[in-house]
Amino acid sequence: MEAQQLTTLTGVIDKKMNRQLKQYMDICARCAICKDACHQYVGTGDFTYLPARRAELIRQIYKKYFDKAGRFVPALYEARDPDENLLDELYESTYACTGCRRCMYYCPFSIDTAWILSVAKAILIAAGRGNEMLGQLADAAIFKGDNAAMFEGVMLSGFEDISEEVRAITGNPEHQVHVNKEGADILYVALAGAHSIRPAAVIFEEAGESWTISMFEAANYGYFYGDAEKARLITKRYIDEAKRLGVKEIVVPECGHAYRVAEIFYEAWSGEPMPFKVSHILEKVDEYIKAGRITVDRDKIDGTVTYHDPCQIGRNGGVFDAPRDIVRAVTSRFVELTPNREQQWCCGGGGGIVAMEEFKDVRLKSGGKKVEQLKASGASVLACPCENCRLQIEELNEVHGLGLEVWQVIDLVVAAMPFKATPEADAATM
Repeated sequence: MEAQQLTTLTGVIDKKMNRQLKQYMDICARCAICKDACHQYVGTGDFTYLPARRAELIRQIYKKYFDKAGRFVPALYEARDPDENLLDELYESTYACTGCRRCMYYCPFSIDTAWILSVAKAILIAAGRGNEMLGQLADAAIFKGDNAAMFEGVMLSGFEDISEEVRAITGNPEHQVHVNKEGADILYVALAGAHSIRPAAVIFEEAGESWTISMFEAANYGYFYGDAEKARLITKRYIDEAKRLGVKEIVVPECGHAYRVAEIFYEAWSGEPMPFKVSHILEKVDEYIKAGRITVDRDKIDGTVTYHDPCQIGRNGGVFDAPRDIVRAVTSRFVELTPNREQQWCCGGGGGIVAMEEFKDVRLKSGGKKVEQLKASGASVLACPCENCRLQIEELNEVHGLGLEVWQVIDLVVAAMPFKATPEADAATM
């Protein structure tokens, strides 16, 4: 490795190593509790994906350049240069990680592997080894933000099409997707595609909510890529939009990382307080049901329903009760997965891994514990409020022949609302 590149990499480590991360480097007892908590290690048996091993790769570099004993006797103190072999290992273990943090939950020292791997991603990006696909997707989102006018016509046309579908579902000719509505209470930042907009629009309109749709999507590939500046710029698109429209609240869709980015990370990236309240859409839907602003029928959903806690909104975001209260409101046949809540097994599809074809094999193998849970539940319907989780579980569903219907929670809500069925409404909800 060239001296200039080495200086860059060690500079990244030095900048990232605050007191807490240095403590993580020192206190791991190699107790191996994390091996039984990690869905990837349990599913593959591959030492590469052991959480303690992931952290050890960073520790080896740290010891080489920032620990006196490691500098003078590297072999004795397991210190290594960040050569190509180490970077290869670091890439494989880092970008495969879904960031579920189940290992942290069970670690007796609460070592945050995901935080350590944020350093790993910074090192890989500085070395020109960041994941190419995630980097391209992040750059595309930034380009869209810089050139929003280029996409406006297509977006407006799509919103009008969705408005027609909403009117068909509700039977109300006044219902629509609101765009650029100044002074609205809520800016809804959806995912790309009608599937995350249409059911939300139905619910907002039926609840009589003052809302408007964002011209930008909630997904943030800068976050998955590991570049905080790109992640900040992607988030800033809809923050600036919300300021321009004068809304009171930002509502994010059924997307785990999008909620954490807006609610937790943006303030750290931007260095300024979030100027709006941030809510997950299921928190709003739960409010509407409990306040009687929308009506649901518990007898319209066929089959036994279970619920998957996405790692990012559940264990990492603390949203547990609202989704369950919603599901219990729309069905009398609800069963829990075991374990659940903070102890829930990761499905294996988070952290952007579903966008990286090179990790498909480990991704599917690491879903083994989730498959066991789903089979044991006896459920025929899965409520799953995360895009990446649904993509992963739908693939596991097909591979393992589980016979599940995998639904967004807001789709279940719309299906349970007492609209008069019409052929047009049935087509719009497909």
